Amino acid sequence: MIRLQEYKTHRRAGGLLLAASIPLLLWQAVTANQLVFSAPTFLAAHSMMEIFAIIVAALIFFTGHGVQETVRSVRSVVLGCAFLAVALFDILHFLSYLGMPDLISPNSPHKSVLFWLCGRFAAGIGLLAYVLLPEASVARFPLRRHAWIGVLFVVGALSYGLLASPHSVPAMYVTGQGQTPLKITLEWLVFGFYLAIAALLYLRRQRITNCDIESLMLALLLLAAGELFFIVYVDVTSVANLLGHLYKVFAYYFLYRAIYAEAVSRPFRQMRHMLSHDDLTGLPNRAAFNDRLNQAVARARQDAPCAVLLLDLDHFQNVNDTLGHEHGDLLLVAVAQRIRANLPKAAFVARFSGDEFVILLEHAPVERATQVGQDLLRTMSCEFDIGNDHLGIGASIGIVTYPTDGESASVLMRYADLALHRAKSSGRNALVVFSRDLSEEIQRRVLLEARLKHALAHNELALHYQPKIEILSGRLMGWEALLRWQSPELGAVSPDEFIPIAEQCGLILPIGDWVLREACRQMRTWQEMGLAAGSMAVNLSTRQFRQKDLAEEISAALSDSGLAPGDLELELTESSIMDHLASAAAVLAELEQLGIRIAVDDFGTGHSSLSYLKAFSIHCLKIDRSFIHDIPGDDNDTAIVRAIITLAGSLGLTVVAEGVETEAQLAYLRANHCDQVQGFLFSRPLPPDDCVSLMRAGLRRAAA
Repeated sequence: MIRLQEYKTHRRAGGLLLAASIPLLLWQAVTANQLVFSAPTFLAAHSMMEIFAIIVAALIFFTGHGVQETVRSVRSVVLGCAFLAVALFDILHFLSYLGMPDLISPNSPHKSVLFWLCGRFAAGIGLLAYVLLPEASVARFPLRRHAWIGVLFVVGALSYGLLASPHSVPAMYVTGQGQTPLKITLEWLVFGFYLAIAALLYLRRQRITNCDIESLMLALLLLAAGELFFIVYVDVTSVANLLGHLYKVFAYYFLYRAIYAEAVSRPFRQMRHMLSHDDLTGLPNRAAFNDRLNQAVARARQDAPCAVLLLDLDHFQNVNDTLGHEHGDLLLVAVAQRIRANLPKAAFVARFSGDEFVILLEHAPVERATQVGQDLLRTMSCEFDIGNDHLGIGASIGIVTYPTDGESASVLMRYADLALHRAKSSGRNALVVFSRDLSEEIQRRVLLEARLKHALAHNELALHYQPKIEILSGRLMGWEALLRWQSPELGAVSPDEFIPIAEQCGLILPIGDWVLREACRQMRTWQEMGLAAGSMAVNLSTRQFRQKDLAEEISAALSDSGLAPGDLELELTESSIMDHLASAAAVLAELEQLGIRIAVDDFGTGHSSLSYLKAFSIHCLKIDRSFIHDIPGDDNDTAIVRAIITLAGSLGLTVVAEGVETEAQLAYLRANHCDQVQGFLFSRPLPPDDCVSLMRAGLRRAAA
């Protein structure tokens, strides 16, 4: 905003200077109005203005030759060489004035005018080349390093000839008479030259990059206006001549802004852009968004709220894993373009991290933000064309508003992340608006995560065991180890609450390893007590199953406890197997070599692709309690349970029904040849000592 205001100020100043040139020219066109300064006064003013012009010309030269060859363009080098000549000619013009020490030959207005005209034509040739030449890298031209040497040679030869014999050139100025017709004609040529370059600049303005076009246009027009003063002056030390030099100074100032200042500031602007924008998508990054959000929060009012939408792609990692990171990057670019194209013009969108994008809507109530979010979900549902592939990917969105949901930008982003998490946990491809119950949930989650980190070290975790019973004989077939947490501060915490948190924060790995070793140790202890305990079933989380050294860890747990591999059964969910089939196949093959039984837990609630039952070494299917709860009264559930039992029987798999609580459920399962059951009808999960009592009592349940 500040830079834009600065541009407007300079453009306005340049326009005023151009406008002022008309009345000034009309005033000086009358010879009687051309006041004459004393020679010392004029020389002092002239010297200061020429020194400024020489410095600017030198800066333009160093701009063309000072940058790296990989980014230096042909036209900038040509312009730099031309202005090296301009700087040299202006120095000689400055030194050739009357009042300066004689240089080789006596100084005179004629001699000074010769170098003046050489400088003007050199500047015109350089600016014409700058406008006409393409933005091609100078690295392609082998003579690029020696161009300035050639310029020095040509300027040196021409200047020496003019210095040694200035009167070999027709007179340009006659003392007492003023300018000659030749000099005036040449000034008109320079004037027309500058106007022609300005016209070409206007026509080619779209092709010229890395330059402030408006400042360059003002420089050309001011140079042309200055030439008119050099046409009308009569005496060298007159006001008209001084005004011409003054307009040249202003023109060089705008030339400095157009080329040198632009070239110098460009790397800093690029650096700022790199620091505030994402390299891949070109969108603003997290830092830029945080700055913008803080500004929006400062401006927002109760009657003009702002909203934040946090969007995350669903299962984006699958794209990287299956198609590679290059396709993943191309998809992110396409997603960024689609999001930007489908947002209101005033919206601010940024890439927050990875596959997360964030949108800021100012002056937008929650209803407006929700509508924008729903539009984004609809547009994201269309496939993306990435090369020869057509990729479909969903998205989840969390929404918060200020000042309703939070008092600061950091609080808003924390709540937006919570709303996004709720959208993902509710099935993905969904939109959730933050509410206060989510705030309480996040506080509870943070507390649980903090306490869970110490639970294992402080022996707050324990295993309870639920028996599995063979239906026909009523015989105990084994146990399932179930994790329990009794916190001194929070009391008994449900596994349904703390296990997902352990999964998300990574604590499930050390906890899972402890569960495995403790269950193996407990089973071996029961065996040494002479109890017919059957087998021990241990649940493996998805994160555990993805460990590359899982087989080694399980083998170590068996070895340390002395438990035989055939006495351990690992329970996996369908999603654990199906999400990464290739790695799952390798891990299951290693477990099969160890002689460990594999059970599919909650069968029927996940992917339920029958192909893995044939491809992998699976020994047992466990019917999820959600299908058992309403049998035999619900026709759909009874049909599903019957189909699973039939499928398992045809594949030679053991089938276990979970959550059996009534005699009617047991009777139906028995009638349909289910192998085993577990549930409250027989026993709740028990601590180890109660399990021993149960086994010693010889738990049996005869078939009714």
